[in-house]
Amino acid sequence: MEFNTLLPDNANWFALQTRYRYEERIAAELQTKGFESYLPTLRETHAWKDRKKVMDVPAFGGYLFARFEPSLHNRVRILETAGVVKLLGNHGMPEPISSTQIESLRLALQSGVPCSRQPFVEVGTPVRVCRGPLSGLEGQVLRMGNKLTVFVNVASVCQSIAVEVPIDDLDSIDGTRIPLLLN
Repeated sequence: MEFNTLLPDNANWFALQTRYRYEERIAAELQTKGFESYLPTLRETHAWKDRKKVMDVPAFGGYLFARFEPSLHNRVRILETAGVVKLLGNHGMPEPISSTQIESLRLALQSGVPCSRQPFVEVGTPVRVCRGPLSGLEGQVLRMGNKLTVFVNVASVCQSIAVEVPIDDLDSIDGTRIPLLLN
């Protein structure tokens, strides 16, 4: 996706709820209106009786992200886009999403490392990946079985993207000890 570099400094990322399976159409329409949009996609294998096919599907079905200055005029233009259900936020005001979260989503989903969609995770040690194809990714790490999994949380859509990362590639953000793997 091309990104609009003419956006004002106070432009933020926001989550949009969309009609089911309208995500790609809305992302394209927002681009033509001059808004920056991001539709994160996951690679999944879909199986039918006679065949299997690898497909890119929206990581968060029914949601996409748009970057814009949150003026009333821009919010109305976004909501007038066919298929947009609502801007997500609190008390009728859209809630911005940090650029760090969006960049971490991009890094995880475009790295080629297997990722999965997970429910929102509220616990975990905040970490930054310092080496490898996920270098720069920030999220929360949890030990799941014998593996460390980093979750990139998006609170506004109550979902996460999870990716396994070797412990040697992680640095704690807040100085908290990273859980060790026990063999």
